[in-house]
Amino acid sequence: MKIFRAVPRAGFDPARVHTRHPGTRLPANVPYLVDNLWEFTRPAGMPSRRKSVYASPSASLALDGAAGVGQAQDDFVACRVECRHPPKSFQLSVADARYHRDVRALQKVVHARLADLGPAGLQDKLALAPLFVPGMAPDELHAAMAGNAALRDLVGELAALVTLWTDMPDADAGELFFEIEGDNAYTLHPVG
Repeated sequence: MKIFRAVPRAGFDPARVHTRHPGTRLPANVPYLVDNLWEFTRPAGMPSRRKSVYASPSASLALDGAAGVGQAQDDFVACRVECRHPPKSFQLSVADARYHRDVRALQKVVHARLADLGPAGLQDKLALAPLFVPGMAPDELHAAMAGNAALRDLVGELAALVTLWTDMPDADAGELFFEIEGDNAYTLHPVG
């Protein structure tokens, strides 16, 4: 399968070899709550969205996704991605994670739970705060749940609702993400 990325035209270097991003990426297009639950429920062997490179199954979709951040498509160059080795990858059922049904479904449950806590004290509300912490690692969430029955119950309920990892991918339009590991790397080849 060919995959494509659109990158800013300014400073684009087709000779650059891209390696693993050294840090953790926080989501720009989904709430931290959803990102935390997706990472918490990520099956073994699947790439982490926090360490992945995002791509599309076509150059035009890659440009659409890049321009979705408020810039003109002309500010980007669409490129075919070539990896040294096939990376761990995953394709979504939607063109962008922000449109995935989990975003709305998970928020709806949490909003209802928070509405129920309306008259509760600050401590009751803070019990659920770990779900909203940017970049909460699964082991951190497990540790937070250990002494917190309210959080444990809510995370259990929400985790059972996550469909991201079990949806059928949309081969023609679904966003892709792949993780560069070990000695793997990728290059970008302009198209069109």
